[in-house]
Amino acid sequence: MSIAQHLVAGEDVTYPRETEKQAQTTASSRPQLSPDKRRNLPNRILRAYDAAKHLSGLPRSVRSTLAELCRFVPQNEPFAPIFAHKDVIAERIGADARTVYRHLATLRQLELIEVLPQERKSRSGRFAVARVRLTRKACELVGLIESAEDVIHTPPHDKMSDGHTLTEPTLSKNQRPTLVGALPQDLAWLTGQGVSRAGIFKLMGQAKKHGKRLSDIVTVVAGYLQDLKGGKLFAYLAALACGPTDFSVAAADERRRQQLAAEEQRVKRRAQLFRQRFAGTTLTNRAQTKLYVIDQRARFVEVVEAGRSATGPLTETEPWIERLRSGDLRLATAEVERAFGRHTLPLSLALN
Repeated sequence: MSIAQHLVAGEDVTYPRETEKQAQTTASSRPQLSPDKRRNLPNRILRAYDAAKHLSGLPRSVRSTLAELCRFVPQNEPFAPIFAHKDVIAERIGADARTVYRHLATLRQLELIEVLPQERKSRSGRFAVARVRLTRKACELVGLIESAEDVIHTPPHDKMSDGHTLTEPTLSKNQRPTLVGALPQDLAWLTGQGVSRAGIFKLMGQAKKHGKRLSDIVTVVAGYLQDLKGGKLFAYLAALACGPTDFSVAAADERRRQQLAAEEQRVKRRAQLFRQRFAGTTLTNRAQTKLYVIDQRARFVEVVEAGRSATGPLTETEPWIERLRSGDLRLATAEVERAFGRHTLPLSLALN
């Protein structure tokens, strides 16, 4: 009896090794990997790129487009025009040009970018490609400029007659608060002009060394600093900080002027809100002895009392606002209007 195992199918077939030519053909069919053109980016731009990639509230593809725009932003001029072709951005994010245009429209709708007006070419006279730039909102979100959360706000304090304060207790001279990279509120906007935090702190030290305050200098010459960027702005402020001119008096006058202008704007805003709110309404005093009927455009007011009336222009709104705040004036009810002979239609009749 034979116990030998029968041949298994395929054991007697020999397979030749892969030839060198076949190996080269197989290797050539694989994708060739090669690094793209390298570009060294500053740390500030890299941080902005990473912040745009992880910005919440936007789709991932839109975040990628915003991050690519940040790659082409000059670190010293965050609001400068961005020279980046849409085809390059589309290739880097793995999309087509139409998708990039839709992303730019979304970013513009969210006020993250601003489309600059087209300019004509000097040779042909044709319109050039429209350029874009980041807005202040976008620069604050990605960290290219200081946001309102990174600046120092001076809290208001109400001192009592005995010298105590109603706010939180202040720190002693030797116990200073730990502030990392914080800037005064009136100097934070310089980061958007290309001056770094370290540069601002250095200018503050130079001004203090010469008995000045950098805030006073910037307040006085703010109108001349809009066109200066980066190193030129730093050199100009350094020359003023080390110069002989004293800016304290001029800065106090400028701040007083700004306060008056801000108060004037607040008064105009309150007057506008008053006219919008009380146009076409009827007011009465606390004793309900007078009626004040304001016309539909809030330009004239009719005063009704004891069977007589007089109409005059409604020019100054501040006295009316103060009387409303104090409770001396209030909206007149239908019963009060009927008591003065002003008949108001019922609601059902007015709707019909």
